[in-house]
Amino acid sequence: MPTIKLDNLTTVDNPAGFLFKDLSLDLEENAILTTTLYRDKTVTDIKASVDEGAIKNSLVNLFTTMPGQKLLNPDYGLSINQFLFLPLTEDTAEEIGHRILKGIETYEPRVTVKNINVNLDVDQSQYQIYLTLTIPALSNSTVKFTGILQQPGFSML
Repeated sequence: MPTIKLDNLTTVDNPAGFLFKDLSLDLEENAILTTTLYRDKTVTDIKASVDEGAIKNSLVNLFTTMPGQKLLNPDYGLSINQFLFLPLTEDTAEEIGHRILKGIETYEPRVTVKNINVNLDVDQSQYQIYLTLTIPALSNSTVKFTGILQQPGFSML
């Protein structure tokens, strides 16, 4: 069996100071100014989100992906959109909360769930989802996310 030696790995300095980095989901361009020998040049790159923003992107991906859509990980995703075709009830809201909790515990190890509230809004035919999470790697910072599940699907506020 081959042996892999990892003795020559080095730690990369992180001058920006963030731990998590992810591409922005809406694929916006971000202008980066660089200095060349003769003139300033503007280079564009895809905008990235960091730390809490990267975790928010991951959660939006989890909430909006249906199992089977991700070819290399067919179990990834929550099928919470199926609840839009059921009557708005407290039992359905509780089932959505359980599905969200299980999905976050399975696919987002960077966070710990402190609280999930799923409230019905019968007048608007929607569920309001409130998440309170802690991020141990970011000094146990507490973050709150709010989302809405309605036709045509889930959206994070």
